[in-house]
Amino acid sequence: MFQTRSSPAKAGQEILEMWYVIQTITGKEQELVELVYKMLPKTVYKECFFLKRQLLKRLGGEWLEVTETLFPAYVFLDLTNADEVFYELKRIPEFSKLLGDNLGEFIPLEEEERKFLELLCANESPVDNADKGAGYYLVRNTKVYLDAQGEIERLDGPLEYFKEKIIRLNLRKRYALIETAIRGEQQTAMLGIKLEKD
Repeated sequence: MFQTRSSPAKAGQEILEMWYVIQTITGKEQELVELVYKMLPKTVYKECFFLKRQLLKRLGGEWLEVTETLFPAYVFLDLTNADEVFYELKRIPEFSKLLGDNLGEFIPLEEEERKFLELLCANESPVDNADKGAGYYLVRNTKVYLDAQGEIERLDGPLEYFKEKIIRLNLRKRYALIETAIRGEQQTAMLGIKLEKD
C-alpha cells in the first residue's frame, strides 16, 4: 500500500506517477471516487481514494469507535498525466477542481506531503465499496502509553511518526491535533487516540 509507483514509458524510460488532489463538495468524496472508477479509463490513473479516520466518542458513558472523513472535500488521484485526466474529470458533476497553482498548472503533491499521507495509512489496505471500486484508506486510532507522571511514554499507531507535529493532545476527549500541509496550504488534522484502559 502507498508505494512510489512507476511504469515504463514507450521509450523504455520510467515515468513516476504523481499524486494530485481533487477538490469536491464536502460529503461527496465517496461518490466522486465511485464516479472516477466508473467514468475514467483505468489506463490513465492508478488509484483514486480519500481518507477517513477512526475516533473514539463518548456516548451514554461508553467509548464508541466512529469513522469520519479526515480531509473533507479532498480526493487523491495517483496518475501520470494530469492534462489528459483533467478533461475527463470535467465530465464528472461532483468534480470541482484539480488543485494546482494560480496559473492553472496542475501540480502534484510535494514529496513531503505524499510521505505524510503514506505514513498516516502505513500497512493499511483500501476499504472497497462493494463493486463500485476502491473508496478510502482508514487512519486508525493511535494507542497512547503514559508514564507514572502522565507524560507520553510511547505511541503505537499513525501518531508515532508525527509526535513533533502534535499541537494539541486531549487525553480526556481522545484526540490529537497535528499540523501539516496539502498543496502548500496549512491544514490541521484531528487524529484519534486511545489509552491502555480503553
